[in-house]
Parts: sequence; structure tokens; C-alpha cells
Amino acid sequence: MPTSAVVVTWEGGEATRRCVASLLAQRRPPATIVVVDNASSAAERTELERAWAREPRVHLLLLDENRQFAGGMNAGAAHALAHGATRLLFLNNDTVLEPEALARLEDALEAAPGAGIAGPRVVDLADASRVITVGERHTLPLLCMPRTWLRYRGPLDRAFPVQGVMGCALLVTRACFEAVGGFPADIEVYYEDVDFCLGARAAGFTAVVEPRAIVVHDGIRGFAAGLTPWAAFLKARNPWLLVRRRGTWATWPVFVPTYAAMVGTSALLYALRGRLDIVRALGRGALAGLRVAFGGTPVPAGAPRPAA
Repeated sequence: MPTSAVVVTWEGGEATRRCVASLLAQRRPPATIVVVDNASSAAERTELERAWAREPRVHLLLLDENRQFAGGMNAGAAHALAHGATRLLFLNNDTVLEPEALARLEDALEAAPGAGIAGPRVVDLADASRVITVGERHTLPLLCMPRTWLRYRGPLDRAFPVQGVMGCALLVTRACFEAVGGFPADIEVYYEDVDFCLGARAAGFTAVVEPRAIVVHDGIRGFAAGLTPWAAFLKARNPWLLVRRRGTWATWPVFVPTYAAMVGTSALLYALRGRLDIVRALGRGALAGLRVAFGGTPVPAGAPRPAA
């Protein structure tokens, strides 16, 4: 069954080329690699075209507008499925796969009855001994609890079932992707993976992590550090969009105070560092999310912006 990889990039430069090179170097490489460019500059697109002009397995999909991560993944998936893919490997462009990673993920997905999603062990680019995730606990009332408190600490020598998988690297069956209906375009980026995993569970699919499949990841931005104003806005807004989409009345009593604590603590930390631009972005995101929660329409965040 052919697997196609989907890599979404915007001004990705060398990071994107590194990611694609690691896919081509897999012991069991994907049949095709769809590189989705989210309306980068002409110079960046020229570099993308030059990099893989002689590699038929790499399909370059140039979008006329920035559809953010969710929209880019959906566009890449549509292309891959139209070309016969039965599994989809979704990747951030700042990931690098170890040579056995894809084969191990495919085998884990095949071996788990009812599984629609498989994820790897994700480690930090700056320190490979630091495990970022081996599966995610996705429970809406606890959505805003610190990830380290909810992290799986399962065995590292065999696959095991999990509630969900971080979106920087996940392998999905065609049946699962089509049952969920893809990634939520209105969420754009941050929490779109949580929505997808919750949708897969609602559709009857399980998820599995294979810790022996190792993916290196850069670019983690949490509420405590690393935020740009653009990311801060989305991270404060999107939990409300997710809860409106997937939650029930029972979600709110726990979600609301933990959300307030998370955003408030983050704003305080950034204020103490003198980053009032981040504080203002968190406030705008929280207000935008509240408007959506009470029936408003999400306003697109626009193209990513670099850190100040």
C-alpha cells in the first residue's frame, strides 16, 4: 500500500530541503513526497524548484495563497490521494526522520487493529536526548494543562496505544483521513492536530505510537517561551475554536479556569521579560476566541510573521 508524504512549508529554506532529503533516504521511502508551498516568495519557490527538478518522487504544489498548516495539509492530501496514496505521512518542514522511521510507523499501523493514526517518538533538534512526545493525551477539559503533566511515559521498545499524536509527524490511513474530513481550515495552525485526533476517535479509529520510529523536530513554541506575536494570537484563540467544535457542556467547567490560568501565566511571564507585544497578542487571541465561542466567525490570522 503506497504511502505519500506531505510536507507543508512557507519560506522554509534549508529546513524544508533537509526534511525532504531525510524522506528520500528512508529504508522504505514514500512513493511520493508532496511539498506544499504556502505562497512563499519568488526566490524561495525558485530554490524549491531547483532542489528537486530531477527527482520525480517529489511533487511540488505551489499554492497561490497561504492556507496555513491545516489548509496546506489538506491540499497536499488531496493531491496525494488523487495519485493513489493509501496512507499519508504529514510532516512539519522542520522535522528530520531517522532512516527506519517510516518503515517502523507503517509496520506499527498495520499491526494495530482499528488504528487510523501512527506517530513516532519526537525528539528535540537541540538535544536528541530530550523526548518531546511519545503520544498525546487529548481530553478537551484538560486541553490547557501543561503537556508535561499529561505526557505518556510508556515503553520505548515497542508500539503502544495512545489517545493522540502530535501533528509535526503523523501517519494516517486514507480511510481515517476521509472519515474525519481532513484538518480544520478555520483553526489554521496550533491545535489542528488535536482536532484531527479527536475526530478520528469519534469516527472509531484508534492511534498508536511507535517509539522506535524517531523524528527530530525543531521549532517547538510553548506558552512559556518561544512565542512570536502571530503564534501567541493563534495559541490563545484556537482552544476556543476546538472546544466549540468538539466539546459539550461538560467541557466548560474545567476548560475555562485552566485556559485562564494558562494564558494569564503566559502573559505574566512575557510581561516580566518586557515582551508586551506578546502580551497584547495573547489578549487579542483570547478575545477572538471568546467571540467565536459565542457564535462569531473566525477571522483568518494572515501569513506567518517572523520573530521580532
